[in-house]
Amino acid sequence: MHDCSLSDREQTRNLLIYAANWCLIYFASPVVYVGIVQATLLKRLGFNDLLSNLPAAVYLFTTPLPVVIVWLFPQTRMLKPLMVTCCLTNAAMCLVVVAALLFGDANTILLALISEVGVLGCTAGVQVTCLWEAIGKGVSEARRGQVLGLAFGVGPFFAVLASLATNVLLSGRLPGLDVELIAVDFPWNFAILFLAGVPAMALAALLSSRFVVPPESDERPRHNTGLSFIDYFGSRLIVLAALAYILVYSGFQVLQNVSLYTQVAIGESPDRYAGLQLALRFGFKIAAGFLLGWLLLRSNPKTLLIVTAAIVLAGVAWAAGLPGHWYLLSFGILGAGELFGVYYPNYILGCSPRERMRQYMALTSLITMPVGFAPLLYGRISDSLGTVDKSFGFQMSFLASGVILTITILLVSLGLPARPRVKPLTEAQFQAQPGSEA
Repeated sequence: MHDCSLSDREQTRNLLIYAANWCLIYFASPVVYVGIVQATLLKRLGFNDLLSNLPAAVYLFTTPLPVVIVWLFPQTRMLKPLMVTCCLTNAAMCLVVVAALLFGDANTILLALISEVGVLGCTAGVQVTCLWEAIGKGVSEARRGQVLGLAFGVGPFFAVLASLATNVLLSGRLPGLDVELIAVDFPWNFAILFLAGVPAMALAALLSSRFVVPPESDERPRHNTGLSFIDYFGSRLIVLAALAYILVYSGFQVLQNVSLYTQVAIGESPDRYAGLQLALRFGFKIAAGFLLGWLLLRSNPKTLLIVTAAIVLAGVAWAAGLPGHWYLLSFGILGAGELFGVYYPNYILGCSPRERMRQYMALTSLITMPVGFAPLLYGRISDSLGTVDKSFGFQMSFLASGVILTITILLVSLGLPARPRVKPLTEAQFQAQPGSEA
């Protein structure tokens, strides 16, 4: 287990700041959770399923930056400046999309959106890597379930509020009400969504500067990323856990197609239901966040890997099998299962030596880059197989996702132990890092 030298009060402060950061990320979820809003915007502009899935793919492809950043700035003292810079950069890119929506044509909006999600993919990878290190070093491992339960139990409540506001902006109505509340014309409705992300990211930058992180006794100017890479992939447990993470992440990327399926399942434009889909996605995540955090305290990290993957599989099956408005509940089930993005990295963190937490979590972000092909695959399946029967094309993309998720559950069940064990650095590995003294 990783120990923590901070007092209980300082650890609680870090715990609350971590949770508050995620509350703000969730508040900005309509634009920083790349997928539904971007896909419905591009579909609204007349692009096909493949291009509507492109933002999600680009977001996933832009993952090498975290590895570069931790190689250039591995020192603990750089942790907070990196998080602040990432948040402010995200705020600036939201403004770029707003400008394109208000003053550009469809192709300009596509270009601005791709640029924004590309930058977001880079900065989000760095930000999340640093957040993992902040709680890895700033909160004891015994309180990990408390940290994750609070952040991903309370946080989604803010996403639900943002999602309901999104539904009002895009359709003029709250879910379940036939009364039109407001009428915001395109493109102002989407522009307001992206504009709302600016203050949220600015406040996240301020909070990130308030973490208390214990200084390392041996602040090296630069770690050898090549050695970290070799050690990372030299661990059988990490390789299997990383492969499972890639697979479950790939299975989940059918989400954009599930959203576009609205036209078939309900017979209405997807953008009219985008806010409701997000509200369900994050509303279910509130209960799941607390329950999964509690389950981690009562069981073991491997259990959470199986449970979250199984929930995602159930969400895909629900979308494929339930007709009409009942299909919309699939977004809630998928939202609960989306917490795989917390518990798979948490398992890998448990396999990481304290000296290389940031490097290992950055490499975890890097290895998810192949996931970027998954949304393109699903979009291609629904485009090519749905030329005659659109429903059949979507159903086949759901089937492909289900196969991937089933393989994930089998891999985790058969290949990983209940509790990962940290393999400490050997003296030779420790001395091999640049900046260490012989």
